[in-house]
Parts: sequence; structure tokens; C-alpha cells
Amino acid sequence: MIRLMLPVTGLSVLLAACSEKEPTDAEAIAAVNAAQDMKPPVKPLDLQPILYPDITQNKLHGVGCAFVADGGGLGAVLLAQDKRGVIKVAEKVEVLAPDAGSAKLPKGSWSRYTGKAYAVTLAVIGEVKAVGATDQFKGKMIVTDAFERPAYEATGDVQCKAI
Repeated sequence: MIRLMLPVTGLSVLLAACSEKEPTDAEAIAAVNAAQDMKPPVKPLDLQPILYPDITQNKLHGVGCAFVADGGGLGAVLLAQDKRGVIKVAEKVEVLAPDAGSAKLPKGSWSRYTGKAYAVTLAVIGEVKAVGATDQFKGKMIVTDAFERPAYEATGDVQCKAI
């Protein structure tokens, strides 16, 4: 005869494990759905200036608007054109599609552009002023992540002309 010797604490754990109930199908489905609905934390974006070599290499010439963030130097962090919006993240140029249902901005640009990972909204603050062949205005730019949460926000100057 074999005798199983368990300490009292081990026996209580074994009995407790046997008495636990299995989750119902509804509980299991709810747990899976909750795990799938979890969103990763927002990663703040550090947009980089779109420089002339980026424009040349990616064939980004055209007419549109360039947004330069206040305090961000002279480099534009957004090119808003009729057929695309462009930002630069981690040394990579990201091309976004225009949202043709959004507001029209000067020189054929749009107020919203969307892509797989980001969406950009550019809003006019105040009035648009014509200076020769260039339209200028103060603007606010917001970049949202794939979960529509703000990852970048800035005000700055916008110039609309041939790029």
C-alpha cells in the first residue's frame, strides 16, 4: 500500500484547486475580448523636419502647405498637398492620404490626412493672408495614433506655395 504524505498546507492547496470551477464560455470569451481590446500606451512622436533631400528622393515636389512648429527651427514637419500629406518619423518619410471630406485649405491642400499608423489634422488659427503668390496663416497640427489618441500637437506657421 502506498501512502501519500502531504503537509496540511499542501493538502489544502490541492483541495482548493479541485474545488475551483471552470470558467463558462461567456466568461472565457469576455476575457479574450478584454485582452484584445487593450491598447498600448501612447508613444509621443518626435517629428523630424522634412528636408530638401527628403523632398527630392521621395519626389514630393508640388503645390501645397508646409507647417513649421513654433520653436522648431525652420524645417517643416508637415507637407500638406492635394494628393498627399507627408510627415517624417524616425528618419522615415510617411505618406498619408488626403481626407477629401475634410476642409479645403489653400493651394489644394486638405485639413486632414490619414495613414495606417497616423492621422494628421491641420487647422487654421485666425485668418489666411496672401503675400504675393504665398498664402500664410497660423496653424495647429495634431497627429493621432492608430487608436485616435494625440501623439503630437503643436501650433506654428504655415506657408502655402509651390514646394
